[in-house]
Amino acid sequence: MTAAATPHRHRTLLPYAAALIAVATLGACTGRDPGPSRTTPPASTTTSASPTTTTTTPVPSPTTSVDPVIAKIPANARPETQAGAAAFSEFYFEQLNRSFKDASPELLEGLFESSCKICVDLHKSASELKAASQHHDGDTLKVTFSSATIFNSRQRQVLVKLDQFAVPIVDSHGKRVDTTKAGSGAFVAVVTYKDHWVITDLGRPS
Repeated sequence: MTAAATPHRHRTLLPYAAALIAVATLGACTGRDPGPSRTTPPASTTTSASPTTTTTTPVPSPTTSVDPVIAKIPANARPETQAGAAAFSEFYFEQLNRSFKDASPELLEGLFESSCKICVDLHKSASELKAASQHHDGDTLKVTFSSATIFNSRQRQVLVKLDQFAVPIVDSHGKRVDTTKAGSGAFVAVVTYKDHWVITDLGRPS
């Protein structure tokens, strides 16, 4: 197939260095209860035998953290199902398109593992665009088909077909510095499920 989305100088294969930032669960802080105050009755007064009412301050429950990766994955791409694997693979390429268009490599973080060398290089390409204050001036990629071709307890593979468009690469002033190449082709995404889907490899169909 033709080369994937091409940033400045048409480079697409460069190393991944980003790590996911874990979201810490925030525990609520509660103040110390000083306890009920003590009152000494007058000497000439008979002390009442009625019980003293104690007010208990409820302890707030800890704030539930939200996994930042799962939060950005569409609902239909979250289930560990054949349809979910296909939807996730399509979502990855949609995020790849956005990462080049917005120069936002963070959009890809958590969606693949370092074993996916092509994913690593594509993330680096988006990072280089961001560092150079450049971006693709339009959609570079469009998924035309995705389907899980292998789905069992040992292996899950998704065939993804896509079109790639020729769009300008512009700098922060809107000046064109390069142009991506047009073409079409397919990838086989090897995916695995770990609380959510991740891509572990990308290759060409056999």
